[in-house]
Amino acid sequence: MTVNSAIPTQQTKKCPYCGENVPAQSQKCSHCGEWLVKRYGKSWVKTYLLCSFLGGLGIHDFYNNKTGFGIAKILTCFGFFGAWAIIDCFLILCDVYTDSEGRKLSRKPTIQSTALLCFFGGAGGWHRFYTGHIALAWLQFVSSFFGIGIIWAIVDFFTILMGKFKDANGNYIK
Repeated sequence: MTVNSAIPTQQTKKCPYCGENVPAQSQKCSHCGEWLVKRYGKSWVKTYLLCSFLGGLGIHDFYNNKTGFGIAKILTCFGFFGAWAIIDCFLILCDVYTDSEGRKLSRKPTIQSTALLCFFGGAGGWHRFYTGHIALAWLQFVSSFFGIGIIWAIVDFFTILMGKFKDANGNYIK
């Protein structure tokens, strides 16, 4: 006589960020906290770079389908001479800026994008904002006024290139 086990086995899937098994119906990984369903809008890096270099023209708003904001920035003398761009840069850095549908920007750090941000804005902590180290990013930003930020950025740049830099969840940037 065989015993038929009627206990259902729970289906699992691997988290693409940390590699741990999570229930198949999960929308968020219980191990690393990353979202497993697409809930992000356009690229964080592209939006931030567009805002940094062409923010007064509202190009980052056009990229994120916020056409009305983009036109308003052009019509108000390039966004009050860049004042809107500065505000938007801070909103992007603090992970508050959203696209036209209210979705947060996509932030999936890679070695290339993290190194690029470190190279162009390392002293200001751009790469740390991008990888989720918000408090350290602000500390690095403030230290840049005293000349320490550039040394910190050089060390970070080589750490990133060697593949030893971690995001805020403790995962190595790949």
